[in-house]
Amino acid sequence: MTKRKYPKPKEKDGRFICKVCGKDYASSSSYSRHFKNKHSEEGQELNKTDEYTGTKTKARDILKQNYGLSEKQLERILIAKKQAEVDDLKLEISDSYKFGAIADTHLCSNHEKITELNKYYDICKQEGITDVYHAGDIIAGQGIFRGQEYEIHTFGADNQVEYVVNNYPKRDGITTHFILGNHDYIYYKKMGIDVGKMIDSRRKDLNYLGQFQADVMWNGIRLIRLLHPDGGMPYALSYRAQKIVEQIPSGEKPRILLMGHLHTEYKFNYRNIDVVGCGCFEGQSAYLLRKGINPVIGGYIIEIKLLDDEKRSIFDFNPRFIKLQF
Repeated sequence: MTKRKYPKPKEKDGRFICKVCGKDYASSSSYSRHFKNKHSEEGQELNKTDEYTGTKTKARDILKQNYGLSEKQLERILIAKKQAEVDDLKLEISDSYKFGAIADTHLCSNHEKITELNKYYDICKQEGITDVYHAGDIIAGQGIFRGQEYEIHTFGADNQVEYVVNNYPKRDGITTHFILGNHDYIYYKKMGIDVGKMIDSRRKDLNYLGQFQADVMWNGIRLIRLLHPDGGMPYALSYRAQKIVEQIPSGEKPRILLMGHLHTEYKFNYRNIDVVGCGCFEGQSAYLLRKGINPVIGGYIIEIKLLDDEKRSIFDFNPRFIKLQF
């Protein structure tokens, strides 16, 4: 006969009652497991609790033996199970700014969206915006590609500037800050004529910032960079913007990068720069169709809040695209 390993329990009404703690079980095997785990020396050692981590010694031994962990590594693993301490994160807002962002209006094109452009400025006026930033190609230019003469209604630098001066939306209290794109630049490239300066001299509300790129300083920080890059449609909308952002030195990064040229809209954050493709106000043309570009008509209204910290970090970046063709 096998010698009983555990004391015989009390039996009452077919139940097996532990003499040590009084718990009762339906079978002798259940009672045997209970006694082994709770009352034998082996069971007490198995259930011994570590005072520091609250973890059973058995678990520590298994981790050490099977995974070769040191005591320090064990503490890191086991302490991680404790509740995290949450500090009070204080966010003090120093400034807020709301502005418009557009690009590629291409005035003088047969496909210009002058009605939609005026509607965009009406919305900006209603929302109390005082600054609109234009990321290039304010006019269509001439001789950019073969056959363009059939896609524009006004010819020559003087005539196209005159058309902008007379027809570009003008709203009291709103200033449009613009750069030149490749279509505007064609007159400088061929004849040395800077149409940006010509427009600026005749419209006080149209503020010329330079060719292809300009930085906007606001309350002591490089807040916005306007950029009109070159090249055709990349394989992914964000690809060219990502490569451009990768090349910006850390000490020269703007908070926001507004980009033109691709006639579409997108937004993402990379290297802590909020990048925005600003849409356009030129409809589908034969040239854009051949290039596989489907223009997105409209512009952005962007509202930001900056923290009162050393870096004047953007705490809240809220870009809203105003789509004006469906």
